[in-house]
Amino acid sequence: MEQKLAKIFKEMREIEPKEGLKSLILQKIDLENSRQMRRKLIFSYFGMSVSFSTVVLALLYSGSAFLKSEFWSLLSLIFSDFMAVAGSWNEYLYSLGETLPITNIVAILIPVFGVLMFLNLYFSLRRNHKQVINHFKFI
Repeated sequence: MEQKLAKIFKEMREIEPKEGLKSLILQKIDLENSRQMRRKLIFSYFGMSVSFSTVVLALLYSGSAFLKSEFWSLLSLIFSDFMAVAGSWNEYLYSLGETLPITNIVAILIPVFGVLMFLNLYFSLRRNHKQVINHFKFI
């Protein structure tokens, strides 16, 4: 049995790949890389647009509540009666902290953080893959 296998391997001619197979494989790899880059770019554009629209909505709803809060009336007290505020600055700062509308600020800052994240993704893609991104000018 071993002699037959040895004889078969001696008589077998070597398998050579077809001409142009290397270039075809490299073209397929480049095509897949460009598709992945295009998906990432579309994801970053979509994320930026959704986050930016969420920022606008958050500013419309939470921004008006933030501007109508008691925080601003207490803050304006420092300009109207500075001596009274300076006399009891500790209580004044506690009152400012109590009336600060944290939920409205957080509701505005979360979508802003999303916009910054997607901008970071977009600019890192542009920095690392300039030749691929210039190919997709229509995006």
